[in-house]
Amino acid sequence: MNVWGKVLAVMVVAAGLASMVLTAKFITVRNSWTAKTQAFAKNYADAAKQTREAAEQRQLVLHELERMNREWGSDFRAAGGVPTQVLNPADGKLEVQLGMGAGLQEKQLVHGFEIKADGTSIYRGPYFVFGPPQAERSAMTPSWRIRPGETAEWQAGRWRWRSSIPSGYSQQFDKLMGDFTRSDEAFADRNASIVIQDKLIADATLALQRRQAELVGGEELPKDEAIPAEFRLGLVSTLEATEEERNSVLLEIDALRRQVRAARDAVVQLQQENVVLTQKLPAGTPYEK
Repeated sequence: MNVWGKVLAVMVVAAGLASMVLTAKFITVRNSWTAKTQAFAKNYADAAKQTREAAEQRQLVLHELERMNREWGSDFRAAGGVPTQVLNPADGKLEVQLGMGAGLQEKQLVHGFEIKADGTSIYRGPYFVFGPPQAERSAMTPSWRIRPGETAEWQAGRWRWRSSIPSGYSQQFDKLMGDFTRSDEAFADRNASIVIQDKLIADATLALQRRQAELVGGEELPKDEAIPAEFRLGLVSTLEATEEERNSVLLEIDALRRQVRAARDAVVQLQQENVVLTQKLPAGTPYEK
């Protein structure tokens, strides 16, 4: 074999080896891309499923949001709330920068939410549009009876106003107002009962003072001298005076009794002395007729 034959043989062997190496790398790369393609297809299928589920969930949430918004009614100027001012804290009347331009009508029922400093809101209750509304201003009056001190925490500022609220909230509010009304009535009845009890206690105290005065005397008794002493000075004082008078009489009687006894003893002694003296007299002559 000549030199060129050997060179060609070496080149064929080298080419074969290189072909084997390249073929192995190609197979490896092909397998890798095949695995990636399969994984991508699976990931795509999973992502497509999740996308469909998310779209379905989004649609459900949108329906739920729409349903809830229908229950809450129209939100007047939702962004930032509506400037609202308390006109009269005694009856809860408000002035709101909403009017015919926002679609309000006289005697329309709306619901007010006061927006707090931290962005949260608190439900203040249902209101009626009081009187014909102006273009951008109207007065609101509560549809319930304001209790004393209820408006003390109300602040002038931005409120949120809605045309309706879910029935569950309104029923809860009505129940709360009913509970307040019953509590106020019970409180008023209790106060009336206390007033009656106080009057009874006052009458009983006066009667007790009268009875005490009748016993021991006092300013409550009459001072007319024509009235018996027990009714002017009190029974105890009259009894004490009567007892003093009786004791004085008893002392006088005792003294008189002592005097009588002493006089009687003196008489008896005198009689005894007379008898003795009679026995000492001389005997006389018989009396002759």
